[in-house]
Amino acid sequence: MVSSAITPTRTIAVLIGVAVIAVAGFAVVRSGVFEPETVQGAMPGPGSPSASVSAPKSPSASPSPTLVPSAEPTTPAQIRAQNIADAKARLVEYYETTAAVANNGYEDWDTKLRPFWGHPALRASLRDVYTESAETGDYTTGAASVESMSVTDYKESDVANEEVHINACVDFGDVQTFAANGQKIPRAEGAPTRYLFDYVMRHQGPDSYWTVNAQSPHPEQAC
Repeated sequence: MVSSAITPTRTIAVLIGVAVIAVAGFAVVRSGVFEPETVQGAMPGPGSPSASVSAPKSPSASPSPTLVPSAEPTTPAQIRAQNIADAKARLVEYYETTAAVANNGYEDWDTKLRPFWGHPALRASLRDVYTESAETGDYTTGAASVESMSVTDYKESDVANEEVHINACVDFGDVQTFAANGQKIPRAEGAPTRYLFDYVMRHQGPDSYWTVNAQSPHPEQAC
């Protein structure tokens, strides 16, 4: 997986001869991922494939070949592609961390998830249900899967605050919710298990990382 702490790659305007557009704020969208009337469950949990996992060493005694690092992106198209890849990787990391938190009874949810939230409105929208779940001992099993991600908008920045807008299809069908005593909490009747979300991923500046700045579920849109 791409490191979430990597500053988005870009080239200096005088070198590539292109103008960059400063981002002036973003829309705050109320999160609805864990509202009982929409869905239940956790995001993808630990063990999901990661681009950062190294292949196991060969048992052969022969020395490993020298790895040549990939060239840094320099053209506008390369920079855009790298930023999009990093933003998508961060969104998957958010899903993975949320799954681990929910599968563990929401213990220490604020400490573990706060670094992913780029706006206080996101934390505020989830605080009550997360706090209640942690206090009552509710937990989940299974994990949602991100079936697809498509970019709907990309905003450049001259201060390392790029934005990548993503439309994601998420499947919650494998997730189940339980009370502390192990009794299964049934999914709300008619609640969809697979539908679309809109996300705004934003970088937080030099030497920082990507965050989820807006999240809007669309349970009426199957995917």
